[in-house]
Amino acid sequence: MTSPTPPPFLDLGSFLSFLEQSGRLKRVVKPVDKDWEITCIARWAMESTPEDNAYGLVFENVKNYNVPVAVNLYAPYATYSAALRIPPETLLERWATALGRPRKPVSVESGPVQAVVETGVEASLLTIPAPVWTPGRDAGPYLSAANVITRDPDTGVQNLGSYRVQVHDEKHAGLFFGSKMQHGAMHYAKYCKRQKAMPVAIVVGASPAVNFAAAAKTAYGVDELEIAGGLMGIGLEVVKGKTIDLLVPARAEYVIEGWVCPETQVMEGPFGEALGYMNWAAPAPVVDVTAICHRQAPIHHGYVQQLPPSDGHLVMEMGVLGPLWYYLTQKLRLEGLRDLAIARGSAGLAILVVQLQRSHARNAMSIGRTLAKLNFGQKFIYLVDEDIDIRDQETLNWALSSRVDPERDIHFVSDISTFQYDPSTLARAAAEGKELRSPPYDSSMAIVDGTVKCAVPEISLPGRSIMLRALENWEQTGLPAITPRRRIQRLMGTHSELDLGLAHSSTNLRI
Repeated sequence: MTSPTPPPFLDLGSFLSFLEQSGRLKRVVKPVDKDWEITCIARWAMESTPEDNAYGLVFENVKNYNVPVAVNLYAPYATYSAALRIPPETLLERWATALGRPRKPVSVESGPVQAVVETGVEASLLTIPAPVWTPGRDAGPYLSAANVITRDPDTGVQNLGSYRVQVHDEKHAGLFFGSKMQHGAMHYAKYCKRQKAMPVAIVVGASPAVNFAAAAKTAYGVDELEIAGGLMGIGLEVVKGKTIDLLVPARAEYVIEGWVCPETQVMEGPFGEALGYMNWAAPAPVVDVTAICHRQAPIHHGYVQQLPPSDGHLVMEMGVLGPLWYYLTQKLRLEGLRDLAIARGSAGLAILVVQLQRSHARNAMSIGRTLAKLNFGQKFIYLVDEDIDIRDQETLNWALSSRVDPERDIHFVSDISTFQYDPSTLARAAAEGKELRSPPYDSSMAIVDGTVKCAVPEISLPGRSIMLRALENWEQTGLPAITPRRRIQRLMGTHSELDLGLAHSSTNLRI
């Protein structure tokens, strides 16, 4: 008898409780300064903890505030998938289901997020403990995990996007879309053309599915709140804003309401961007705050997303991979794909890794060219065989080192666009005598065929059966318990067996 599927996490609090119960959450009770200490402690914890032992953080005692701050919540993959109540290996399929069968939000009369409604002089952004994420370099505090809701004035369809939000003062926040191709920016352009103010809702501390959906690279006109419902398997509860006519998640921690006046901009930034470099200051639209709604005892949630990797980068990665997998497999019906990943440390999108079925490896470069046409900002596309664990950097490097003849197996694509502001785009612009303004920027792409193209020697691992036999008797060695890496399981499972005549005594052993 199979156990029932656990219910989805409807809010941030229930997910934090789950993390704590499973030993994946630590609470910091010492007083901390939001303008330098939170991000430094969080960065050390993230950089210095093995992935298998990764944990989220809640800072309980933020100096001069009575609101806790939660960070580092959605990495590694096992934690991200746990936030959707599914195994890691089913993530892409869950995304395909969510995009293929989105669920409309369910309107309710009231929700926890509107337990406290502050307007007029009571509404102050400075009551929210928004950290400075790159101390000494950022222009000020940012709502780094903000999910911004806007609406198309023509169709009435809402959009949910993850954009930069800088706290300017009590009543004003900078709203940096990053590119005129972002759907929120398209909405803003339509309002400017009409010379009308645009209603905006900034959601902070949403349920995991809302955060994940906000990062999704979907077609224009898709309401990401429906995608969040698809990820959860039930319609998301929403309430109408108090001072704006937008529907917002009813169980968020905060919803900041306001208006963006047409063509009114002030300087925003600099800010430490997701590729790990500082981005300059530039004029950006401004949100005039009309209301701050929040729970009785809210929690502020943020991403420490500057230098990769981080949980914010993982959220961004899946926001690219999920829609890409859906389009390739469900719409384009491209054959031969087994899995997709973004290479660890490549800022959420720069290196796309594609695992191919063995029977389609001969078509690797053709598949790579097809993927290049669907550019989400990648600079590299690696194509590898099904024996390679594409989320293990050592195994990926091994494949590229031994299966790629650079002259034969690398194809360059000129004149592609990237959203990455980095030394390479700066160098190209300087060489071409151009000035970088707003993305997308000019770049190029390399397609790397890392598949086996001939008969090769067996890999130099013991046979599967004797490896498993040694594991079965591990306790007798007196050594500490181990957790076998997925890469070994994949390599042993896809290469020929050499059992040296030793029968494996337990056919049920799995690693």
